[in-house]
Amino acid sequence: MKTTAMVLSIGLLAATAVPVHGQSTTDLNTQTTTMNNLAPSTGESNVIGKISGDFSSLLGADATAVVTGLRNGTPITLKTTTTTPSTTTGGTPTTTTTTTVITPPTGQMGYGNVYISLALAKQQLAALGITQPTASQLQAALTGGTITQTSVTGTTAATTTTTLDGILTLRSQNMGWGQIAQKLGYKLGPVMSSMKSANQHLASQTTSTGATPTPTASQSNSSGIVSAGGQVQGNSAHGNSSAKGSSSGIVTAAGRGGNAYGRAGVVTGSGQSAGSSGGIVSGGGSSNGNGGGQAKGHK
Repeated sequence: MKTTAMVLSIGLLAATAVPVHGQSTTDLNTQTTTMNNLAPSTGESNVIGKISGDFSSLLGADATAVVTGLRNGTPITLKTTTTTPSTTTGGTPTTTTTTTVITPPTGQMGYGNVYISLALAKQQLAALGITQPTASQLQAALTGGTITQTSVTGTTAATTTTTLDGILTLRSQNMGWGQIAQKLGYKLGPVMSSMKSANQHLASQTTSTGATPTPTASQSNSSGIVSAGGQVQGNSAHGNSSAKGSSSGIVTAAGRGGNAYGRAGVVTGSGQSAGSSGGIVSGGGSSNGNGGGQAKGHK
């Protein structure tokens, strides 16, 4: 009986552990979708700026370039300049520039996935005691490679080499973020919490500035609008077939001009026109007087 109870307890613990992990993944997916959806309303540059700001301590001056490269799936070129003092007294220091190219194997990614990639890379590097990585160390964290560290100097110096799989490389192998975090031994909770805070900041910007309203047909002031079904739209038409245009006549696809009040005549699809200033010309080339018809001009 004791053995059965112990097995049952272990089974219950295992069963409760799965939903917790699943819930974290679900919450993270929700925040990812939210960040992607906020981009059109708050502005692409604002989202890039927010992500760059959140990881500025990790990426330094290259933050915007890295975020943009991950977003577009394009190679990221990072240049590192080092200066070595001269070995001779009064000599000129030697300056060396090293170029590192990070090519994302994932291709173009949404803003949410860019955020998660950098958050997991930051955790992995922090576990190695690296908070401000070099270009090559960042490359190893994102796409894979080795990181060599020397713990102390002098005769007791110890050098260790760590091989990293690369966050983006794992992602390109169709691994979910939950699987990647589990493989690396990290929790998604801190990543989700950080993304949620970033989304709240972006949402507040959208609320304060407001989205630019899209002009509708009823807000047109200069001329009538032609609809495919021959319905007259626009501010001058007020959505009715009898339009009072302030500038020009109205043409409909069905060939009906309505009672248009304007400076120019009204031409129908069948070639019949009623002008307020000139005569009426039909599609057959005949002229019908001096602006009889149904059009009444301001003049």
